[in-house]
Amino acid sequence: MKDPETGKRVSRLNDEADWIVLEVPELRIIDQELWDQAKARQGAIKHRSKDKEDVGFWDRRRPRYLFSGLINCGVCGGGAATWNRNVIGCINRRNKGTCDNALTIKREGLEALVLDGLEKHLMDPEHTKIFCEHYTKT
Repeated sequence: MKDPETGKRVSRLNDEADWIVLEVPELRIIDQELWDQAKARQGAIKHRSKDKEDVGFWDRRRPRYLFSGLINCGVCGGGAATWNRNVIGCINRRNKGTCDNALTIKREGLEALVLDGLEKHLMDPEHTKIFCEHYTKT
């Protein structure tokens, strides 16, 4: 349709009564059960933060790296953070100076060590179950 004042075309939705909706299950990429599970998880993530119903995009950010938020200092128990682009170290040492742990580790090396340990030492189903329970708690 055209706007009578400007003469420009204006797009408008058709009435819902005029819509033609067809189910075409053969064009699905995934099955309905998996789709429903994914949507349920998205909904749970969306509403998890701060017990708000309308959570903004930035409150739902995912961790940037594999072990973000899961690494702690072995000396003071404080969190570990990125010191520069590739190196992780104790955040209390860096920001407050309250920890004596001056050790740092490259992120790639840490991820490789942990994943190698998981692959070689946690292949026992009971150990894997314990690890998964602990991982999902944190």
